[in-house]
Amino acid sequence: MIQLLRILGILLVLAGALVLITWVIEPIRKLWPLLLTLPTPVLIGIVVAFVGIVLVLASLIWERWQERDADKQLRDGGME
Repeated sequence: MIQLLRILGILLVLAGALVLITWVIEPIRKLWPLLLTLPTPVLIGIVVAFVGIVLVLASLIWERWQERDADKQLRDGGME
């Protein structure tokens, strides 16, 4: 459970950094008023979809990270 919370915390930090980057880059900042004019259910849907994509990608990365030793053994000649 602690590991899940740490991963979620890292993902939230990354999401915050993404928001900061989009604010700093001028052309992307111009899209902000357009996003605010969208209906609330659409905004909620966008946020939920984004969080879902981030969680799926994070779980895939985490799984690959845990299996890196087995992959290295397979690459180096199998399980001996």
